[in-house]
Amino acid sequence: MKREPQKQTEDKTNVVNLAIYRAKKALERDGFEVVENPDGKITLVIRLAK
Repeated sequence: MKREPQKQTEDKTNVVNLAIYRAKKALERDGFEVVENPDGKITLVIRLAK
């Protein structure tokens, strides 16, 4: 009995780049707001008023 090859799904996995995660958390801790594109790229960093 032969098995058919499994089709790969188009679903994206939620893999997090540790360097980007750390940079984002550091910016947020220092008072910045980080805005990302849906593809996960950082597009805007805004300094928040204290």
